[in-house]
Amino acid sequence: MAALLVFHILGLYPVPSSTQFLVGSPLISNYTIHNTFFGTTTQVLVDGFDPSSVIASPAVGARYLVQSVSIDGKQQDSRCWIDFKDVFAQSTRMVIKVTANATEAGNCGVGDQAIPDSLSTGGFA
Repeated sequence: MAALLVFHILGLYPVPSSTQFLVGSPLISNYTIHNTFFGTTTQVLVDGFDPSSVIASPAVGARYLVQSVSIDGKQQDSRCWIDFKDVFAQSTRMVIKVTANATEAGNCGVGDQAIPDSLSTGGFA
């Protein structure tokens, strides 16, 4: 249970039986993960982090909605999920941009890979 709390604080949610992580709004402004198995370091920065968003009921205008995700400067097709191999199996810098505007946050992204796999869509094959 403690591991799930850590992932919640980091804004990443592991999807069982897959290498995917759902992306949410982190509760901290930046962090670094050292993977000793792969010998890699992943730096995560929350662009636009708003400390006022880290409460049970954030005020109107608090920035906590994920607007975009970029890895090593490359904008990801999806803002909803990332893959383990893209982030933690190699040294990377990931930027999660947050906004208060629901229109800017929009949907998961563009393309076939925008939404994460799901049993209902035939994923995890």
